[in-house]
Amino acid sequence: MAFYSEIVEAYDAIFPFNEAQLAFVEGACKGSLVSKSILDIGCGTGSLSIAMARRSARVRSFDFDEEMLAKAEEKRPQALDLKFQQGDMRLVTEYYQPALFDVALCFGNTLVHLHSLDEVEAMIMATTHRLKEGGKFLLQLVNYDRVINDDVKSLPTISKEPYTFVRKYHHRNDGKVDFETILTTPSGDIKNTVPLLMLTHAKVTELLEPYFSIIKCYGGFNKADWSGSTFHLVVEATK
Repeated sequence: MAFYSEIVEAYDAIFPFNEAQLAFVEGACKGSLVSKSILDIGCGTGSLSIAMARRSARVRSFDFDEEMLAKAEEKRPQALDLKFQQGDMRLVTEYYQPALFDVALCFGNTLVHLHSLDEVEAMIMATTHRLKEGGKFLLQLVNYDRVINDDVKSLPTISKEPYTFVRKYHHRNDGKVDFETILTTPSGDIKNTVPLLMLTHAKVTELLEPYFSIIKCYGGFNKADWSGSTFHLVVEATK
């Protein structure tokens, strides 16, 4: 995706590694990632993947954007059981064998970049089949219940010297929102707009229920209770 290629040099500054994400994954694995097989869908520049591999997990990660993956490879320490590859999350069945992973995760509001609910359901089904029995699917999205109900027009501006990242929402009538961003850099502004699906708590739960026996929803990686006013929707689904 051109947008991510354009902001790759600023990405780690505006979206630094989040220790809470690592703690959440460890919690889903009963406190230890040792020997766990993990699939990171939409890995970006690889910070979380690298951190999980450093905890002795076997990590397989992919992202659609080649520039992001190039940055991930630059950061990648040697001697880790970690592989990055370029790929489309709609094609996960082509990259990995069934029943291969203990955990699959899709963080960073990645899922809503798909074009339709049918694509989301197909991706969930494909991911489920990549999981072992009892495996976990971990998901993090913006809380679109809040965006819809409160008619949210923007997300907080991120200011990390020398960058400023402005994020705005333009609501549509087709279940999507146009996500407009302006990244201010020392070289000038980078502007982009991308349509996103507004996946609500109810819709996410509905799509997961046919494939998972236990679905837990939180308002953040700290496992706070989810509500219509929380900033995030974080899901732990057990096959």
